[in-house]
Parts: sequence; structure tokens; C-alpha cells
Amino acid sequence: MSARTSIVVGGSGAIGGAVCALLAERGDHVVVADLRGAGEVARNLPGAGHAAVDLDITDLEDVHRVLGPEGIHRGADAIVYAAGVNYTGPVSTTDWDAYDRLMAVNLRGAFHLGQAASLDLERAPRPLSLVFLSSVAGLHGEGGGSVYVSTKFGLIGFVQSLASEVARYGARANAVCPGNVDSPLLRQLAADVAGHDGVTAAEKLREFAGATAYNRLISLREVAEVCAFLAAPSSSGLSGQSVVVDGPPL
Repeated sequence: MSARTSIVVGGSGAIGGAVCALLAERGDHVVVADLRGAGEVARNLPGAGHAAVDLDITDLEDVHRVLGPEGIHRGADAIVYAAGVNYTGPVSTTDWDAYDRLMAVNLRGAFHLGQAASLDLERAPRPLSLVFLSSVAGLHGEGGGSVYVSTKFGLIGFVQSLASEVARYGARANAVCPGNVDSPLLRQLAADVAGHDGVTAAEKLREFAGATAYNRLISLREVAEVCAFLAAPSSSGLSGQSVVVDGPPL
């Protein structure tokens, strides 16, 4: 059996890099796609047959260049959308540049990928698995997180809709909703929020870790395991779902 080809968009980020590593460990040919740093990630993956490609997910033409029906990496078996940025602040003082950036990367970029993949599926119907990184922030609101939350809520609705559209081709789309993941993004968020709350970043991280009965942060590997499962044929019965990777409530 020939190796599967999996593309990880945002593959040089923390979660994306963990997904790349796990898929490579399991024998996939991994294409690392990102705005920068993709080559370094690809070179360090175990196994052979990996590739890297520069990709600006906010540029529709660039997305079609890579993933569309005439794209240089068309015909993949799985695509994981792990691109994402964050911003924290109350609605009353919304930074509109940050708002536009989050919408462009977290949500519009997913639409770009969905369009390119859908057109590629028209060309070559197959059991493609599309996996999009959302968040538990896409399941409930949170003071100070309105912009990020809105993008993640929207992403879940997008995935549910896309799943219905690509089913005719034998393809699937699912969302992964991690809780507080031990990552540079969360540590930066802790530092940003700590000043507003009058605590240290370390104290804020401990607060994040204590948000569930696990009393710990979720690891990058735990998120990657769920993404890899959804990317694989063994999850063929799942589509249009949002899988939460988090501890139980307190």
C-alpha cells in the first residue's frame, strides 16, 4: 500500500508541528505548508517523502496555487488546518486591525482552503479528510475573548456546512476543539491577560491549568493524536463533528 499524503496548513506552528511529526511517524508523506518556517519542519520529520511549501492562507490565489484542482499539491488524502492567531481585549476597546487579522487567518483562510479542496474534489472525488483546528472557545463565550471566540464559533459552523457539501465526493470535514494547550500561544495569552488581572503570567497559567478536573494543561501530542485520528481512514464514520480535547469539568 502506498503512503498517504497529508498536508498540514500552519505546519510550523506548535500544534501544526506536532501534527506533522505524528503523521510522519505513522508513515504519511507530509507536506508542511506555512507562511514561513515550513522547510525547517519538513527537514526534521522522521521518514522520507516529505515536502514544504510557502503558503499565505489569507491569499485566495495562493491557496489555489497549492491546493486547488491545478495546485502543486492537489490530490491529498488529508488536509489539517492548524493556522491560527489570537487577540484578547474587551469589545469596548476592540483593536480593529487585530480583528481583521483574526478573521482573515482563523476563518476566511479556512474558507479559502475549503473552496480549493471542494474544487479539487470535483476534479478527483475521493475520501479526503479535512480537519480544522477550532477551540473550546468556539463552544462558549468568554469575557475579553470576543474576537477569537467569534472566529472559532464561525469555524465550527463552517465545518458543519462544508461536511454536508463534500459528502457527495466521499470526503469528510471535522473540527478539533482543544482546551488550554501547553503552547507558546497560551503562554503569550497568559502574559497578556495577567497584566489586566494584576497577577503574574505563571499564576495565570496555573489558573488555566486548573480550569478542568485534570488540573493540568493539554499537551500538544494529545491534540495531534486526535487530529491524526480524524485524518485517517479509521475515522470514516465521523464528519461534521466537533471533537473536544479537554479535561472534564470541575
